[in-house]
Amino acid sequence: MKITGLRVLILEPRENHHQEVPEYVVSKTRQNGIAIISTDEGIDGVVSTEASNARELARRWAGAREHIEGQDPLDRGKLAHTLRRRFTWPQRILGVLDYGLWDIAGKAFDKPIYKLLGATRDMAYGSTIHHNSDERFVETTLRCKEAGFKAVKLHPYCRFEDDLRLVYNVRKAVGDVFTLMIDTLVYPAPYTRDEALRMGRALDELGFWWFEDPLPKTDLDGLAELTRECKVVQIRAADRVEDIAEYAAMIRMRCMDIMAGPASFGITDLMKLAVLAEANNMKMEPHDFGGGTASLHVGLAISNCDYYEQATPEGCFDSEIYPGVYLEPIRVDREGYVHAPTGPGLGFPIDLKEAEKVASEIL
Repeated sequence: MKITGLRVLILEPRENHHQEVPEYVVSKTRQNGIAIISTDEGIDGVVSTEASNARELARRWAGAREHIEGQDPLDRGKLAHTLRRRFTWPQRILGVLDYGLWDIAGKAFDKPIYKLLGATRDMAYGSTIHHNSDERFVETTLRCKEAGFKAVKLHPYCRFEDDLRLVYNVRKAVGDVFTLMIDTLVYPAPYTRDEALRMGRALDELGFWWFEDPLPKTDLDGLAELTRECKVVQIRAADRVEDIAEYAAMIRMRCMDIMAGPASFGITDLMKLAVLAEANNMKMEPHDFGGGTASLHVGLAISNCDYYEQATPEGCFDSEIYPGVYLEPIRVDREGYVHAPTGPGLGFPIDLKEAEKVASEIL
């Protein structure tokens, strides 16, 4: 089997409802892209991503076409090495390509990807939200709890005093036994070391499960101190890295309890990261707020991951903004689980004819 080409659909922009905090709104619209990697055996790798990533993949593919087309799509490592070293492809674009190549592999062997990786379980949990008032956070968290979620991750205001008030209010509303996490959202990070330590003590008191990216990924001493000082809540870092080697110093200095697998890494590098984390007695929790499915396959195939990150409201990145395009979307059941896909490859099909109807560009 050989790779024969790439087609990209850039879907028309749609109103973006998921972000209610004005200063953090990058765009008032959300725009998805779909990359279709074709082969000479008629098996396509189909990946949904942000429109900017899809455009960039098409641009970089054109410049490296002779090193991609004609290659075996199962030779993922060989392709990644060439594109990273010779053409300096960034990890976020290599990740999109990697998802597509894994989709081809799953379809070629007629298996969901997690089965090819080596399944360890059949289900995973879900989480997460964004809001602009304590009342909205409480409302959504309670709605998630009623819907079956067993955990919710808060994306707070990223202003220390407001965030401190928020975590107490949400814990009081949901009770002591519901699992809560917090992700401080702003990069490089919104807190000083002193604020992060104070927040860590509060989260210990409230029994939060993890505290995500509380300090810049470059503040290794601060992260190490925070990890030592927090006795209940676990420190999760860092989902904005471009190279797996960035984790080396973080691990050596014990800057985290949980490694946050970046969504940009692709399945191949997320599996490497999971093994690295396991060898150092850490969890590896993939990041997947953008409506993807690849991290679910990784989560189902490893033993040191507890949660699949499911954005709420469900479908806000795919099936709700592009009705009819994304088929069989991920949904959390009444027991708080998302179920393993049964179809081959990524296992969550996209209706390309419907996508073409709402495409603003075809590359």
